Order: sequence, then C-alpha cells, then structure tokens
Amino acid sequence: MERLRMAALAAMLCLVALGTLHSHAQASERRFTYTYGSSVVHPGGIEFEPWTTFRSGRDGFYNRFDHRFEFELGLTDRLQTAWYFNFSSILMDEGSERVSEFEWSGISWEWKYKLLDPVADPLGMALYLEPGLSTGEAELETKFIVDKHVGSTYGAFNLTLEHEWEYEEQDETEHEMSLEFNLGLAYFLSSSLSAGIEARNHNQFPGGEGLEYSALFVGPVISYATSSWWATLTLMPQLPALKKSESGGSLILDEHERYNARLIFGIDL
Repeated sequence: MERLRMAALAAMLCLVALGTLHSHAQASERRFTYTYGSSVVHPGGIEFEPWTTFRSGRDGFYNRFDHRFEFELGLTDRLQTAWYFNFSSILMDEGSERVSEFEWSGISWEWKYKLLDPVADPLGMALYLEPGLSTGEAELETKFIVDKHVGSTYGAFNLTLEHEWEYEEQDETEHEMSLEFNLGLAYFLSSSLSAGIEARNHNQFPGGEGLEYSALFVGPVISYATSSWWATLTLMPQLPALKKSESGGSLILDEHERYNARLIFGIDL
C-alpha cells in the first residue's frame, strides 16, 4: 500500500506541476475517470485513450491491473464511436500459493450521442451504448449521462445498466445484471487544472433478479488538460456497503477491492 500511496502522490504532483505550464484545454477531455460527460470528439477527430485501473485488497492478497486501449472517432457534432481493447494482469493468493494470471478481456464498441450541451443548454445530456465480447462472455452496457458547467464548477451524473452473459460452461449460460450510479463534482483551479470528488455505487443482481449487494466507493479526482492531450486520476477506496452481501462483512471483498485507482490519458491523433 505504501508504494500505491507514493505512486498516487507522485502522479498528483506531476499533474499539478503541469497545470502551471499550459492554459488551453480541449473540449473532449474527461474530468472524471468513472463518470462520463456528455461531450463528444469533434467530427473527424481521433483520440487515443490508454486506461489503467489498479485494484487491491480482497479477503486474501489480491492485486490487479486492468488495461484498456481506446480509440475514439468523432462522426458528427453530436455522435462519436470508439473501440476498446481490454486485458488484465492479476497476482493473488490461491490456496497456499501465490499465482499470477494474464487475462484477455475482449473488445468493446462504444456509441455516444449528445442530446444537449452542458454549456449552451440548461443541462448537458447524452445516451451511451457499449456492447462487449470476449471468448467466455458477452456484455451490454447502457448509460444515461447528465452534466453541467456552472462558472468554475463542473458536475456529472451517470445511470448505468449492464447485462453480462457468461457461457464458459457447456450448455449453460449465466446471466447477471448490475445497476450503477456515478457522480462527479470538480472545481476548475485554472482553465486546464481541476480537482474534485467522485463517487460510485455498484448494485449487483445475480440472475437478473434480487439485489445481492450494493457497494460504495468515494474518493478524490484530479485532471489536467491541454489543447492536444489530457490526463485524469481518481483514487477511490471502498466505503461500508449500502447493502452487505451474504458473506457478512461491511465491505464487498469477493467481487470488489478495498482500494481502487484509475488513470486515463487522452491524446489527439
């Protein structure tokens, strides 16, 4: 954990230092890493976004890196699409041994349509669709996105519904559904640099039926953007669950982790 704290502190200091060097931000930067905004890439624009999410701490030793390589393409002033390539690396205790795994998590295809603009309109609004496919499962994620700029403050809220089908067992398909609420609030320290807080509430419905648990995560977020690239970092520890799982503890540590950190870069191509 000490290494995680030092790495997070170093990343934050770098972003703050960079904030003193530039002053021009682009329109499509993300000010949060778990909460989406309504903005889209300008028509014909291409953006490359490498994601890294670090997750640590379950019932036993558990460290995990999730990586996504995203390519965004602006189609119109309201519509963008994107392709994701997803993979993970895990180090964990399994019985009396500590094992490492590399997992290819498949590809995803994003579509986002902006209905209203968060600056020009009373409220920003967008619809989001992301199907995903790997060798052992299929996913369908939908989002309703609301956001708003008011002076030096920016806020965003997402309602996410996700369906997941696992078909690794012969002649058997498992279906799970999750409902997630994301909220981000940021204050612009300059035109390029913002800092704030981000919250995530994940609700799991196994078999698409009764609520199994309701996990809660809250933590700080910092973001820096220029006209050609941006970077955003969120540190999000898990708080006591709103609804505990059958395992009983105040934290959900069979499906989630105690500590989460996500860093996303955006680079114009």
